[in-house]
Amino acid sequence: MRHVPVSIFGVVAIIGIAVLLFSVAYTPVFSPFAVTIIPSYGRAVEPGDDTVIVRLEVGEYLANELVAVGEGQLASLRGGNVRGKDFSSSFDQSIRFQEAGLFNGCHVEFGRDEANKVTDFLQCDDAPFKYTVDFSPGLSSPVEGGELPDLEDEDIVLLGDSFTIVDTSVNTGTKDVSLKMFGGFGTVELRDTNYGDDLYTDGGAKVNGGTVGARVKIKASQSGNSLNIYSIQYVLNANAAGGGLLQVRPLTCLRQFLQYPLGMLSPNYDICYKGLTGAAAVSVPSAGIPGNQVLVKPAGNDEYVMMAQNLIGQLYNIPLAQLPGQYGNKGRNFVFVEAPNPGAPNINLGDYFLVTSRNDIQGVSNVLRYNSIEGNTVYFQDLATGSRSAVYDPGTGQGQLMIGEGTYTFFVGAGNSLAMDQNNDGNINGGEANFVFPGGSRVDFGPGFTVTIITPSRLFDEPAGDEKTKFTITFGADIDLVVPSPQATVPGYSFTMVGEGGGVKKGMTKFGILFTTEEDHSTRLSLNVPGTYVRASRATGGGAGADVYITLERAKWMKPTNIPAPVAKCGDAVITKPEYCDPPGSMCVDQFKRPGTCAADCMSCTFKKPAECGNKLLENGEECETAADCAEGFDCRDCKCVALPPPVCGNNLLEKNEQCEADADCPVDYVCKNCSCYPAPVVEVPAPVPPNAVARFFSWLSDFFAKLF
Repeated sequence: MRHVPVSIFGVVAIIGIAVLLFSVAYTPVFSPFAVTIIPSYGRAVEPGDDTVIVRLEVGEYLANELVAVGEGQLASLRGGNVRGKDFSSSFDQSIRFQEAGLFNGCHVEFGRDEANKVTDFLQCDDAPFKYTVDFSPGLSSPVEGGELPDLEDEDIVLLGDSFTIVDTSVNTGTKDVSLKMFGGFGTVELRDTNYGDDLYTDGGAKVNGGTVGARVKIKASQSGNSLNIYSIQYVLNANAAGGGLLQVRPLTCLRQFLQYPLGMLSPNYDICYKGLTGAAAVSVPSAGIPGNQVLVKPAGNDEYVMMAQNLIGQLYNIPLAQLPGQYGNKGRNFVFVEAPNPGAPNINLGDYFLVTSRNDIQGVSNVLRYNSIEGNTVYFQDLATGSRSAVYDPGTGQGQLMIGEGTYTFFVGAGNSLAMDQNNDGNINGGEANFVFPGGSRVDFGPGFTVTIITPSRLFDEPAGDEKTKFTITFGADIDLVVPSPQATVPGYSFTMVGEGGGVKKGMTKFGILFTTEEDHSTRLSLNVPGTYVRASRATGGGAGADVYITLERAKWMKPTNIPAPVAKCGDAVITKPEYCDPPGSMCVDQFKRPGTCAADCMSCTFKKPAECGNKLLENGEECETAADCAEGFDCRDCKCVALPPPVCGNNLLEKNEQCEADADCPVDYVCKNCSCYPAPVVEVPAPVPPNAVARFFSWLSDFFAKLF
């Protein structure tokens, strides 16, 4: 079975073309539509590159064929960059359809549905999907007044829609954080009541002020007065509009059966069910390296690089091997086997290493380079997504690298080398990490320089053990590789490479992996790995299966029906054309991306000029313009009332609540005492004493001589 990345839109006229109509009920943004699908074995005619078709059997879960999609499968899941005032971060998006211990996803069933009809349907027992956005190194902002100001007014493209962060809230004491964005169906609020734990907040999502029945996890860490958000995870609960089980009938889509259809987050996103048919859909490679292709190509005559996507569509250029004979490149090792114990580290500065959340079909693999270590922080470079960092305890040397779906414990040893739990099993004991491809096959490096492509038995219709197909890297004057032929890859099947001329050989495994080698100084190997497993009966058009369409271009699949579009009703918290926003008073952004509030008629977003500190006008968001606006004991600084420090008497600074620091600070006839002015004490002058006889004689004598001369 295979999934089909959509690539081309056209109209094809062929005898026997099947035309399907997806009849959908009222949706908040779109009027009812019908969809036309023109499938043909070996190729598909589709609107764009934002749809994947997955073929399932009765009883089979969607994740059995396609665990997750990323930008390698859906163009609107491409990553990008967010640039704030003092930060810049890249981001990646992915959608998962199952996660062990969290949800099982959707599967095809046949029987009596909730409408009491006997039919086939797509049933979602717990949750239809999980949407994840990972940020590297993260969205960072200082915490000011319970907000994250550096994140507000920033734009980010999610699920193909442009969103603007219009409001934030954080309590670093309780670790409660929320982000409010405008885009998609309107105002989307995501909240996690504890960003420090690994739990989801049930009911943590709202759209246009109303709940949408989803779980939210926002992973963040605090450093000083700054908060760094590095992951947002969103799980939509399977709440059916009519109660009971969430079931999608043939020729319909998921959104119309949801109790909270706005929980899809984007008007473009939906999961549609075609129903059981006998025709098979196969993978059609798109431009570049599609999710089902792996290249092992020489870099010169002395190195090999493996180009492959991981489970969520992130493309890696893995430094595979180099002369004179080791894994890695340019003298640096590529480490995929753990250290034997935490005290014997084997990842040196500059080395590449592989980590995998689990060595099975649902594992997410990442390849990183160990760049540097500064203080108690270790810095890495993810070869697909960018820079990463992790903090370790200088006392124990222990830290944790959180990336993808795994949390990898490591220890810093002598020379700053690392010992790491690379397979995420909780131990450092010489275990090995495999690289998992989309679809569930994986690559096992070693022993020696033998590389094994493993397809787990559970992916086969009739399991007979894991399929293991090998190739060997050789070292001589040039680096080279050899695909042994014939070789037994699975019991009862012999894999053989057949020459086509011109140095090209091809061989196909029982699972359907196509090996192609092109001989030169160093042989080039291409693997086309099915995203789902292939059966011989289906290759000839036999067998029944149901097609599920995962699309981020919903409108392109649809054509209007003759059913009237719903009438816009301002205030119902549903944006229906020609409304711009809903409900009135909700946060939004105008056509110039300026934050504001929804107008009373829902037809526009009213921009509110931000408060201007210092204009002597007390405006919304300001606590004060002058000290007189504040309570006793507070002063106005940057339009915020801040507590004044207690005055210090005797520091020669005249402070609030002090009358003086010296006598000169007091009025006339007052003196300064203990920084308060007091009246000066009265000084009594004694009355003059009458002169005695001797004094009078000398006074007369002085006057006599004065007159004489």
